Amino acid sequence: MGRFSKNITNLHFDVYYYKNLLLKTATKQQYFIFTGLTSTQQLPYIDFTKVKLSRNADIKIKSATDELGCNIFAMAVLPGDLLLLTDRNNKSVKLVDPASGQLLDQLQLPGSPNGLCLLPGDRAAVTIPRKSMIQTILVTMKKLSLQNVINVNGECYGIDYVNDYFVVGFNKPAMLALIDKKGKIYKSVTIDSINHTLFKSPNYICVTTENTSKVIYVSDLGTRTITRLSEELQVLQSFSDPALQNSCGLASVGGGQLLVVNYGGWSTPFTLNVLDVTTGQVTRLLGRGENLNKTYCVAVSHTLRTVYVADNGCRAIRQYRFE
Repeated sequence: MGRFSKNITNLHFDVYYYKNLLLKTATKQQYFIFTGLTSTQQLPYIDFTKVKLSRNADIKIKSATDELGCNIFAMAVLPGDLLLLTDRNNKSVKLVDPASGQLLDQLQLPGSPNGLCLLPGDRAAVTIPRKSMIQTILVTMKKLSLQNVINVNGECYGIDYVNDYFVVGFNKPAMLALIDKKGKIYKSVTIDSINHTLFKSPNYICVTTENTSKVIYVSDLGTRTITRLSEELQVLQSFSDPALQNSCGLASVGGGQLLVVNYGGWSTPFTLNVLDVTTGQVTRLLGRGENLNKTYCVAVSHTLRTVYVADNGCRAIRQYRFE
């Protein structure tokens, strides 16, 4: 069972009150997911703690022009159920068709990308930490092309998009910030209401809509927590649990549930967990028997009923159909 932070912004709710407030004001069926390139849409409620996963054929994502082994750090499902991936080792973004298993396009970037998010208008954005920049990308006709460069002040990693602002996680300096399209910081947060450091490595960010409000989730390998914030960066909740200590990629699946990747390295067992944000309960969905290596990220297609997990050890994307 995850442990709730009792410090929710400046209000010191006890855990029991806060959980009941959530349950009264946000039923399972009222949770939404933000999908980026399409409008916000309601998802049919699926309890991911009870789904059964069956593995389909892997998708090979190494291209003929790749000079190094793939290192997929982030991925997202596009309208039409195509997959967009950031390959950190080969300094590129890749577009994949899971139905055919084909690599449709690959776009070279000016540096190694990390975070990825979808934007309105058939666009996406990636962070390039060592260049202190956000690169926007156009996705049309199954082709990728470079758009604008947004220079920022610091090494940027995690990214998502809310209310016309980028939500960006910085490692140097460690903070979460709302940034406009010119790279100017509108608002940032580094500490909570009792001056505890919130972030050290905010590498993954997920924006969802719960009831009618946008909510931001941030996983942090440095603090070993997942933090829940309002769209104005007000800290609402913090989750810490042994099963979340190596949390990386996040995916909202509706019903108040998040899929959370627990990093799988050569000596660290990979797990894919379901975090129920209304209770803090963590349920394992995939575990040691999958033999996944160097796994950072997850994405979900509800139309194809498929969970995608990057397996950088095998240079592939794993596909798991859920029932």
